[in-house]
This record gives sequence, C-alpha cells and structure tokens, in this order.
Amino acid sequence: MKRLAAAQLQHKFDPTQVIYLTGDVNYCYVHLINGKAILSSRTLKWYNDRWPHFIRIHKAHLINPLHIHSCIVVSSIVAHLIMRNGARLPISRRRISPVIDQLGINIPKNTYAGSYQIQPDWSTYISPQAKLA
Repeated sequence: MKRLAAAQLQHKFDPTQVIYLTGDVNYCYVHLINGKAILSSRTLKWYNDRWPHFIRIHKAHLINPLHIHSCIVVSSIVAHLIMRNGARLPISRRRISPVIDQLGINIPKNTYAGSYQIQPDWSTYISPQAKLA
C-alpha cells in the first residue's frame, strides 16, 4: 500500500485571499475571495495563532478585517458583520465591544443601534446572493 506524505495534502493559503473562516468541531471551512470554500483539518485556534491580524468574532467565526463591508449593530447584545462576498456573520454578545473597538467604529455610549460601513470604496464588491453563514 502506497502512503502519501501529509505535506502534499495540506493547503497553503495566502491570508489576503481569505475572507473568513468558519469552524466545525476540529475542522474549518476557509472561504476565499474567488468564492471557493475549502475544508481544512486545522482548527480556528490554529489559524488564529498563525494570523494575528484576523479577528475572532464568534466561537465559530474568524474574519479577515480587510474584507469587511459593513457592521450592523442592532443593540448592545446583537450585531452582525457583512463580509465582502455578502455573507452575514453574527458577532457573539460578549465580543461586540472588543470587535467594534478593533474595527475603529466610534459609537456614542448608550446608543448601540446603527449600520456602519467599513470599506465603502470597493469597486469589486461581490454580491451573488446574500449567504447566511
């Protein structure tokens, strides 16, 4: 029986081409700019340690801040990010304030409702269909 080297099966991703990652137990899906979603045998924690500029917005989501289109803050406990490909990702309630601070959004105190556009100058916004992740 012939064995394959594990290094040949690993995917090498350029972090600038990754929009976001979605965790699924000990695997994760890597969503790329070209629309592909690749299953990886690495965890979100592994990617979070290797790519420190990515932001963990939820237990199941790790995002690239370069590909955020807008942030929708409904209240102090409900918020979503709209990504470049149209995916709407929830921000966990305990991470709303740190994520908003990392993105540099200035929200007046006690008024958490609003929609904030992060990258309004994109000419290559991809909107096939709004996908819920």
